[in-house]
Amino acid sequence: MENKKVKDMKTLDVRFSIVIPTRERADTLEYTLRTCLYQDFKNYEIIVCDNCGSSTTKEVVDSFKSEKIKYFRSDKPLAMSDNWELALSHAVGEYIIFIGDDDGLLLNSLSKIDCLIRELDVKALCWTPILYIWPDVPMPYKPNVPIPATNTIKIPWKRGIRFLKSINVIPKSANNQLKSDPLPSIYHNTIHRDLVDLLRKKTGRVFGACAPDLYTGFAFAYLIKEYYVLDYPLSIMGISSKSNGFAQYLLQDKDSTIVQEFDDLNVKAGLGWHPKIPNVPIAMSLAYPDAFQRAKDALFPNDKNLNLNRKNLINQWVVELKPDNEEKWKGYMKAIRISLSDDMDLQKWFDSKFSNYSTFLNKNSKHRGYNPKFLRQYIFLYIKNKVIKIDKKFRGIYELDAGKFFVKDVFGVAELYDKTNGFKLSNTSLKYTYLRLGDILSAIGCGILRRFRGK
Repeated sequence: MENKKVKDMKTLDVRFSIVIPTRERADTLEYTLRTCLYQDFKNYEIIVCDNCGSSTTKEVVDSFKSEKIKYFRSDKPLAMSDNWELALSHAVGEYIIFIGDDDGLLLNSLSKIDCLIRELDVKALCWTPILYIWPDVPMPYKPNVPIPATNTIKIPWKRGIRFLKSINVIPKSANNQLKSDPLPSIYHNTIHRDLVDLLRKKTGRVFGACAPDLYTGFAFAYLIKEYYVLDYPLSIMGISSKSNGFAQYLLQDKDSTIVQEFDDLNVKAGLGWHPKIPNVPIAMSLAYPDAFQRAKDALFPNDKNLNLNRKNLINQWVVELKPDNEEKWKGYMKAIRISLSDDMDLQKWFDSKFSNYSTFLNKNSKHRGYNPKFLRQYIFLYIKNKVIKIDKKFRGIYELDAGKFFVKDVFGVAELYDKTNGFKLSNTSLKYTYLRLGDILSAIGCGILRRFRGK
């Protein structure tokens, strides 16, 4: 199916449905809703789907007294994907936008999205969101997980637009080789109802993995074949202390109550890790392969051009695993081996390569040693991380300390971006002028450069 609108299609009464699944996050939901209501576009609805939360969530919703907000609540705790499915069932808009309950839209962004959709004539539109780390996020030391500082804003300042072909993006994303080119997920992007209905017709549901955002990314990419990606933001992706993503994918903390509940509900719903994906504590590196394999099984099981490179993934997972004792290491290796049960040749390869391998040269040593044959992999991983950091620096990702701008929530981020967008510092209110000299010079220099380039 092409990523094009049907010319004679009747426009639905509601243009956009902003869908916000939530569970016990009333403190952040308040600011999320404020960003959604601060729009100059009129024809939209806001769906808040409460995953069996306390009365506090409804109290926050009711406090806005807005007819645009429609509140629904499940009568029992649901797996994330099931709650997203329930939320989507209540949406009636022509285009669907999912955001989290600690995320936000940029001010007046819906009118921009509507204009772009009409101009490009597409059924799927992707963009690069601002990343915001809420002030309440704890930052324990995790040597293998790069976590930005608390109350930090990361803003993409580029103004480009890319045209991507799914056949190039899907295999790289599935094998953890590509993160900069986003998939056309329903999360922090917009997807036309026709595509949603088509996916449901083909597979029976829209969200079919423990990471519903990634699953829809692979599924819609396969359905539309090609799509546009904006290199500038139209929304804010937040990470707060109660975020599933923070606990599951960044902290990788299996002892967290959020993670335990997340895992238990997924298992009950039949949405645990795919049998080909080992249940080891590196969820950040498992999520893409898992979502891809779930989408492949449901949507394109016979496509021989789109597959996981399981040997490469296993090598990557072995490098990333950081157990603190030998017993855990053996458990992780056993889990990986079990995930290869469908392929005897892969199991034989795994046994020959890893049967005598251990991350611990000396059990009593405080320093962890590695087998020399994996030295190249560690060097490559180290260099890759350095290159990515440099690459991000020169791709126009501007990192700000939100506290210096008196920002402490996603609505404040949306206000800040609105007031400083385009580096129009003369229009910035006094509370946003407290900048370091380096910030001011950088902003002025970038503004001059953009004008010189005619952008």
